[in-house]
Amino acid sequence: MRQHPDHMSPGNRSNSDSGFTLPELLIAMMISGILIVSISMAFTTVLRTQSQATNRLAESKDITFVQTWMPVDLSSALETFNTPSDATLLTELAALNPPMSISALQTAGAGLPGTNVITVVRPDLEVGPGVYYIVSYRYHQVGGEWQISRYEIRNPGLASEIIKVVGVAHEIPAPPPGWTEKVDSPIHAVEVTARNQVILRPIGENVTFNFESGNKFISGGAGLSAENALPADGSGGLTNPSAPPSRCGGRMALIIDTSGSVPHNTGTGVDNGGRATEIAASSFLQSFSGTPYSVSLNGFDIEAYGMTTTGTRVTNGARAPFVSLLNGGAPVQQMVDRVQSLDDIGPTWPGAPTSRFDPNSDGVMWNQIGPGTNWEDGLYMLFNQSDGTPYGVDQPDLVVFITDGEPNRIRTAAGGHSGNRSATEGATAAAAIANSARRAGAETIGVMVGNAGNSSAAMQRLLDVAGGVGSRNLWNGSVSPTGVVNVGNAATADVFKGSFSQLGGILKSIMIAECGGTLTLQKRVQTAPGVVDAPATGKFTFVTSLGDRVLDRDVTSSVTFDYPFAPGVATKTVEVRETTPGYRFLRAECTAEGVPVPTGPLPDGTAGAAISVSVDKAVSCLMISEPSS
Repeated sequence: MRQHPDHMSPGNRSNSDSGFTLPELLIAMMISGILIVSISMAFTTVLRTQSQATNRLAESKDITFVQTWMPVDLSSALETFNTPSDATLLTELAALNPPMSISALQTAGAGLPGTNVITVVRPDLEVGPGVYYIVSYRYHQVGGEWQISRYEIRNPGLASEIIKVVGVAHEIPAPPPGWTEKVDSPIHAVEVTARNQVILRPIGENVTFNFESGNKFISGGAGLSAENALPADGSGGLTNPSAPPSRCGGRMALIIDTSGSVPHNTGTGVDNGGRATEIAASSFLQSFSGTPYSVSLNGFDIEAYGMTTTGTRVTNGARAPFVSLLNGGAPVQQMVDRVQSLDDIGPTWPGAPTSRFDPNSDGVMWNQIGPGTNWEDGLYMLFNQSDGTPYGVDQPDLVVFITDGEPNRIRTAAGGHSGNRSATEGATAAAAIANSARRAGAETIGVMVGNAGNSSAAMQRLLDVAGGVGSRNLWNGSVSPTGVVNVGNAATADVFKGSFSQLGGILKSIMIAECGGTLTLQKRVQTAPGVVDAPATGKFTFVTSLGDRVLDRDVTSSVTFDYPFAPGVATKTVEVRETTPGYRFLRAECTAEGVPVPTGPLPDGTAGAAISVSVDKAVSCLMISEPSS
């Protein structure tokens, strides 16, 4: 008899082990498929997100490299070259004065690879004046990857030439078909364009980095701290808060009319125009003490000459060397002494004989070279050597040109001076020099002092020289009888005018426009009580209400902050906090115009100092620490 399946013996399969039915199997397969698809999608998303995150991280590292170096290199640049051809680059470097070269570019298979993106000539602040090094950004291929590398070349062109790579950008696209190395600019990767190309005053370069992802990042800057880009954060945005670069600093040439007509002007409150000029120029130089300016002090009458600090003058037609004012002290005082050594003769002295302008017979006098006013030679000398060779990287970026009258001389082809010429001819010749200088990035500020300022024709001629094309701004400020200065439009004015008694206030307004309300910080280390040794090395971050700035001692000697002031406020106390790994902050030693400035500890007890800053002064501080270990 057949048994019912529910009553099968233990050795036989039971109903519980009979397996999936067809519907159950189909449902299981459907659920498994859904799960596999979901897991695959999730895994794909993770991989894609990870790849995007990796790319963003790589780009952010590139941006950090770019923004760490590019604005600093361009803000310190004396010359920049973006030709892709090494041969052309070498020719351009050789045309500088002093001539420069890169030995590695002349040695096949060694040194700098790839194509030049932008090459910068920078002053070597650590070594001293007149010493330069080269920074070259190169587009090249390494192991199948295209990169932008920053090469720093010390002792360029010499047997002791040293090259090191400082930073590399990796996320750079490969060249398009048909692109040729060292012939075509790598604009598909990096584009270098001049700023404000339609005006006569170039203010540096914009540099656009194009990444493989299609993203762009714009950096850039201009020589001597003008128009720098702001610091970037890791995501490609701006550091918040970030302190913008200061307007204060650079290379200034001060040139003073020393023709005999100056001391023959009767002043108000001083003996005469000569004495007023000496006082005003001395105060002007002292006001920049401690700022990141270098100054060349010069004079002109029938010809131009450099006012040396160690002798009577440089050879006729030779500019005085630039002297750094950053550390104040003796360099500033020597220039002040040179101005003050002009003889204090009164307005009753006749113009002839010339020897009567030098009553103490020391050879330092008004009408230094001879009676006459040669605007052209005064400007020409600042930008060209006596043999006509341009100074190039040694040119000033700001000229302050003080005169008491119109020109009546011009240069001769041999570099001497002509006979009497009309004021129009003299001004036209000077304007040609100033226009050429503007195209090279140099600004000229004219100061007309004395009775000539009452002549509209004379003022127009000086405006033609200092203002040039498209910018003819006359100062609208004032100096009161008590010496109170209304700065007016000093920041944008091309020409200033006033009496000899107002000259000090006029020059003060120029200084305020350039460096008023600024705070320049340097770093020093104390290794024993009362012993402050050489400048510290490394990086130091200063945190202020304006934002953060890093002082990198391998790059620069100081950082400068520009403080705004509310109307009617002349002085404020600012707080500077310092991050100094490996150091313990001790104190700040601050001065303005060589006079101590009040400082104190921060109210919250953190490392740093509270410093008094005035709207009409440039404050300079040594931030002093000691090793923490």
